[in-house]
Amino acid sequence: MAEQTVKASSRTWLTPIKGVLWLLLGLIIAIVVCEVLGWPFLREPAEKFLNDKLERTVKLEQPFQLHLWAGVQLDVGHLFIAAPSDFKVPHLVDAHNISLKLRYRDLWQYTKDKQLRIREIKVDQIDAQLLRRTDGSSTWQFPKDESQPDSPFPIIETLIVKNGSSKIDDAQTQAVVDAKFKTEEGSNSQEAMHSELSITGKFQHKPIKAFLETAGFLPIATQDKNSAPIKSKGWLEYAKLRVDFDGQISDLFGQKNIQGKAIATGSSLGVLGDLVGTPLPTTDPFRLSATLDKSADIWNIDIDSAKVGRSSLSAQFKYDPRTADAVPLLQGHIDGSRFYLADLAPAFGTAKIDGSKALPADGRAIPNRPLDLPSLNRMDMEISLKLDYVELGQAFALPIAPLKGNLTVLKGRFTVGDILAKTADGTLSGTLSVDAGEPEKDKNKQQYAPQWQIKLAWKDIVLEKWLQVSKTRQEEAKKKGKEVPPPYVTGTLNGKTDLTGKGSSTAELLGSLNGKTTVFIERGQISRLIVELMGLDVAQSVSAWLGGDKSLNMQCALMDLKATNGIVKPEVALIDTPVTLLLINGNIDMGEEKLDLLLAAKPKNFSPLTVRSPIKVQGTFLQPKVSPETVPIAARLLGSVALAFINPLAAILPYLDTGSTSNSYSCSQALSHFNQQQNKP
Repeated sequence: MAEQTVKASSRTWLTPIKGVLWLLLGLIIAIVVCEVLGWPFLREPAEKFLNDKLERTVKLEQPFQLHLWAGVQLDVGHLFIAAPSDFKVPHLVDAHNISLKLRYRDLWQYTKDKQLRIREIKVDQIDAQLLRRTDGSSTWQFPKDESQPDSPFPIIETLIVKNGSSKIDDAQTQAVVDAKFKTEEGSNSQEAMHSELSITGKFQHKPIKAFLETAGFLPIATQDKNSAPIKSKGWLEYAKLRVDFDGQISDLFGQKNIQGKAIATGSSLGVLGDLVGTPLPTTDPFRLSATLDKSADIWNIDIDSAKVGRSSLSAQFKYDPRTADAVPLLQGHIDGSRFYLADLAPAFGTAKIDGSKALPADGRAIPNRPLDLPSLNRMDMEISLKLDYVELGQAFALPIAPLKGNLTVLKGRFTVGDILAKTADGTLSGTLSVDAGEPEKDKNKQQYAPQWQIKLAWKDIVLEKWLQVSKTRQEEAKKKGKEVPPPYVTGTLNGKTDLTGKGSSTAELLGSLNGKTTVFIERGQISRLIVELMGLDVAQSVSAWLGGDKSLNMQCALMDLKATNGIVKPEVALIDTPVTLLLINGNIDMGEEKLDLLLAAKPKNFSPLTVRSPIKVQGTFLQPKVSPETVPIAARLLGSVALAFINPLAAILPYLDTGSTSNSYSCSQALSHFNQQQNKP
């Protein structure tokens, strides 16, 4: 009886154990079955969870396979993530045949440091629609718990994308492009790693194409500062610009480090500046060869060769976007072995930003293309300038050698300061500046008018060394077996200018000039032919043609010009030689591009064919009209012009510091003598 009781008691104790074992066995069998089947019943709950979490439609479509043995492996036939409802695009992500693998230890580590490590991602095809509006809202924005810190970009060990595409429409950067990409890379197949990215579309409303080939996207995307850089090679075409790059890139989502060689060619440096958001001048076609080194947001750029138009330059720059004023700072120096002054013309409106020719308005000679002066507010600069050789053009026999100065931009004020140039035994010095930082508003045009200031002085420039005798005159002298004639004007040139203006184009600047410019020549000579033709002395002009163009000494050559709202008037303008005194009166309207000048010449010698009529110079800059007055000028009128010059002359001659006082005496003596003789028959 006791034995039966023990057995009964034993059966009673074993029954729950057997039940648990059977339950456990059933659970194991169920898990095995579910594992074999891929947990298909979890697809819909996963969909619902993602829909609630992301607050938008998410679809996980068949085939759906989830395996949890030795890690997590998820295979989905189709993944669809909708874009926000207020964006009119078909989806955010549409992917086919996706495979995701994770290790349990990586998931455990994620709970500690929020750094997710993914063992492998494989995708046959994926398309992403990435749109962002000017207010910052985008298709990739999801609800965020503000109490939780941002998670870093996941670390992906293996990434295989056979066919990837994306449409990017970013209103903030004005980029509308289509991207194609593919990659096959993994930590265990370093030699096979290969990735490609190509884009086509528009950036800032201009066409853009680009291609990048690299050993892999994953090492570039890592945020590990110590990760090895990945060799990369690519090219970019933007408007009429092409940039080729060969180097290495690392830490794309961190500090974006870049090292390598870049070659840029294009129609204008302005296009390059437009691409990178840096104020660069409009220029003739260029080619740059540069070494790039970007680390910790600091760019170091070494331009070993720069061909801009016909000019040859080199430069070194440091670009720092992290200044206290939140305005990037560019520092460095520009050197040049040969620079052509004509290559500056596009920067003052003769060409558009893309390098194409900018034609003035009909009937106009001065360019009126708006200059991109407001862009000066985007960056500060501190750049030293040293040009060994500046070619001035065909009219000049000698270059400027050297030219030194400092380029600065501070809060929108651009200054070329400390200018010091040497040529023909003389010097040029001064400053040029334009302030676009806090411009004055033009009341008539209701637009901003940047303020300009020009202060220059030239001293002791020897004209016979500086000026070039034209090739035509050289060839004519050679044919006649004569020596090369001297320049039309010789002597030592001195003077200064102090002008201000406003405007966003060269035409607006010249049309608003205020200030003075004074020029005079001492110990000089002027071509006899020019003087005789100005005086309309036919007999002596013919004599000059037949007997040669001999020069005459200039006792005085002086022009003191005053500009008022773009109208330039000579307060004093005269040339005095032993045979003729030439006086110039009238005005030049820079805004309207009109001429209204009177050249009155009084010959000092007698010639039966001398015509005592003045010469009128009228018309426009493009179509000037030169004609003699029909009635000879009255002596009293010629005298009144000279008399009007005396007081301004007395005021400016002591003011000019040229190292010589001979002209002060010569000019005063010339006018005094003329006034004494003006009423004589």
